[in-house]
Amino acid sequence: MSTAATAQGRGRPKLHSDEEILEAALRMFATHGYDGMSLRSLNRELGLSHSAIHQRFGTKEDLYKAVIDHEFGAMFSEIRSHLRSLPRPDTQLGELQARFKAFLLVSSKHPYLNRLMNNEGLEDSWHLDHIYKKYVQPSLAPVRRLMDELTKKKVIKSTAVRTPFFLVAHGAAAIFTLHALSAKFNSTDGAFDIDTLVDEAAWMIVNGMRR
Repeated sequence: MSTAATAQGRGRPKLHSDEEILEAALRMFATHGYDGMSLRSLNRELGLSHSAIHQRFGTKEDLYKAVIDHEFGAMFSEIRSHLRSLPRPDTQLGELQARFKAFLLVSSKHPYLNRLMNNEGLEDSWHLDHIYKKYVQPSLAPVRRLMDELTKKKVIKSTAVRTPFFLVAHGAAAIFTLHALSAKFNSTDGAFDIDTLVDEAAWMIVNGMRR
């Protein structure tokens, strides 16, 4: 019997990459909330020794920040890449719609991050502050700029940026987060098609803002 096989037979912990651990931690934070998630339960879920996560990531607070930085970093990187791959919109209104579509399209690949944000938004906390200041505010800066310019040109009504943010991130994105409920509509609406749903949602939100 090989050394590796012997070690595995003795119950040595499985090896996981940092990315696998962070994705598993995201699922648990999103499902159980920050207070309900424990490093012990995550170690058990991954088949690791009771101190493995702590040795790699530190405290639960350190792990949470690592999860948020990893997931939001990946998400916004995908959004930027998607926007760069598209032809430049002819109008600023088209650019605003393209940004909403890009967010929704990429958001569909991160349902647990959407679920986590739905939970975090319920109460004020240091983790909500971390997310808002480091990711939400900076990501809204170009949207706010576009909306200000479109308002000055009288293309759209004067609208608080909070309105489209919640309609996109916590309204239209629910199509992907609440996937079981969304699937119930297949019998009447037809098969689930991400591109069509994203296009419809972004169009409705942008055109609802027009003067």
